[in-house]
Amino acid sequence: MPDPVAVIGLGNMGLPIAANLLAAGFPLVVYNRTEERARPLVTKGAALARSPAEAGGRARIVFTMVADDLALDAVVGGERGLLAGLTPGGIHVGMSTVEPATSRRLADAHRAHGSHYVAAPVFGRPETAEQGKLYVIAAGPAAALEAARPALQVLSRGIAHVGDDPGQANLVKLTGNFLLLVMLEALGEAFAFVEKAGLDRLAVLDTLNGALFTSPVYHANGERMCRGAFRPAGFQMALGLKDVRLILRTADRLGVPMPAASLAHDHLLSAVARGNGDLDWTAVSEVLREAAGLTPAWARLGSPSAT
Repeated sequence: MPDPVAVIGLGNMGLPIAANLLAAGFPLVVYNRTEERARPLVTKGAALARSPAEAGGRARIVFTMVADDLALDAVVGGERGLLAGLTPGGIHVGMSTVEPATSRRLADAHRAHGSHYVAAPVFGRPETAEQGKLYVIAAGPAAALEAARPALQVLSRGIAHVGDDPGQANLVKLTGNFLLLVMLEALGEAFAFVEKAGLDRLAVLDTLNGALFTSPVYHANGERMCRGAFRPAGFQMALGLKDVRLILRTADRLGVPMPAASLAHDHLLSAVARGNGDLDWTAVSEVLREAAGLTPAWARLGSPSAT
C-alpha cells in the first residue's frame, strides 16, 4: 500500500497533480482554501481536510503547490498550519516557485519540528501536469526524497536531485525561468522585427526553429505568441512578474548583475500595470509589438487596457 499523501493547493497545477496521485492509487487527502475546487477529487475518493494542519496529520507526505512565498508561509505556519499537524518524521514537499531563502527557512522550521522539507519545484504547464510529465528539480534530505520518489515519479518524466540544501532546487528553478523569460523577450522582439517588415511571424518561426533550434519550447511559446493564444493562461504574466522579482532579489543578494532579467521585469510590469496580468506570459510579446508601433492584441482579448 502506498504511503498516504496530501496535496495542499488545488489551482491550475495542484489539481492535476492531485488527480494523478489519486489515479495512481495513493490514499489522498486534499485541502484548498476554496473547498469547491476539491469536490471533483472528493467524488473520486479523496478525503477532504478542513485545514493544512488536518491534511498534515492524515498523510506522511504532503505536497504544497501555492502561488508564492507568502501563501506558502500562510499554509505552513499558525495553529491551523501544516507544521502544527504534521507528525514527526513527516515529509513536506514544496513544489512552488519561491525564493531559496524561503526554502531554507522552512527546512529549519521542519528540522526543529522533527519533520523534513524537500524543495521540488517543477518545469511544465498545467497540460504537462495533467499528462504526468513535469520535470522535478529536487533538493533536501536524501532519505526524505527517496520516500517521496514514488509519488514524484507518478507526476514527472524526470527528477533531478541537486543536493541536500532545499534552496538549491529553487535556485535552479529560478535559473530555468530566467532562461524562459529571456526566450520570450527574444521571440517578442524578433516577431515585432519581422512583422514590421511585412513577413508572416509563424512562417518565420517555423523556418528559424527548423534551421537553428529544433526546440519544442521555442515552437510552442512562439506559436502561442503568433496566434495570440493568451487565454486560458498556462502561466499568467502576474506570476511571471513575481518570478522575475525573485530572480532579481536573489541575484542582488549574490552580487550578480542580470540586465536581461531587469528588462523582462519592466516589460512584464508594463503589461500587468495595464490590467493584463491574467494573460499567459507569452503576451509580453504584445508590449514589444506596441513599442514597435503595431497594434497589440489587448482589444480583442477584452483586457482593461483596451478601454
